[in-house]
Amino acid sequence: MARARRAAESLMLDACEVVAVTGRTTNPDGTVSPTYGPPVYSGKCKIQRLRGSFPQTPVAGEHLWTLESLELHVPVNGTAAISVDHRVRITASADPDNVGRIFRVKSDDRKSLQSAVRLQVEEVTG
Repeated sequence: MARARRAAESLMLDACEVVAVTGRTTNPDGTVSPTYGPPVYSGKCKIQRLRGSFPQTPVAGEHLWTLESLELHVPVNGTAAISVDHRVRITASADPDNVGRIFRVKSDDRKSLQSAVRLQVEEVTG
């Protein structure tokens, strides 16, 4: 397993920060924004498209959103605190266009024998 984990981590060329949503605050203009706690994970990762996954385009009022499902791979060790509804921000990437992208963790992937944790995440744009 150690060799498989090292191989998986060698492909994690991006970096991310994962934080929990701790509450909500109302801004002076009346919009509500989430508040975040300290990072539960900060380190290497890899973004990967889910096979057979296509973007969804829900409508809210008259606004069209795009929801895209992806996988975020993180190391097995040091990532146990990551859970559903946490926020992920890409802080460095082999592709500079990925820096700053934000995802929400939809589900995790803990199992007995794994080379990496593969989190299902979604990105909301629009």
